Amino acid sequence: MTYLDSSGDQLLAAFEAGAIGPADFPHERHVRVAWLCARAYGRDVGLARLEAGIRRIACEAGRPEAFHVTITRAWFELIEAADDLDEHEDLFDKTLLGRYYSPGRLDAGREHWVEPDLRPLRLPPPRLRPVDCAAADVA
Repeated sequence: MTYLDSSGDQLLAAFEAGAIGPADFPHERHVRVAWLCARAYGRDVGLARLEAGIRRIACEAGRPEAFHVTITRAWFELIEAADDLDEHEDLFDKTLLGRYYSPGRLDAGREHWVEPDLRPLRLPPPRLRPVDCAAADVA
């Protein structure tokens, strides 16, 4: 079994050893690694280890500017609150932070932490509002 098909100790060890490259780190794996960091190390150390690993992956991809302080911490805080990832499928939705942050507010948090401006970072996430088809302009 390799880290790519594991969901526990091997995945975290591979992440921390720098064995996971940019192509092998989609959102689903970000979520699982963040959850594992929180469980293994607690909030502060887990977040620091996650940040270090994501920064390394961004640098390896030639895009160190891609690291975003607020996005990383906000995801970590939401994921850390989940006792069981299987009970929180919304965490695997890459657009989830849009329920907590407006685009401008999130953009402002690239280099430093900013609190959400729409709703507090809590699980379960706020529900998406259904689209009112009658009110939508369909031309």
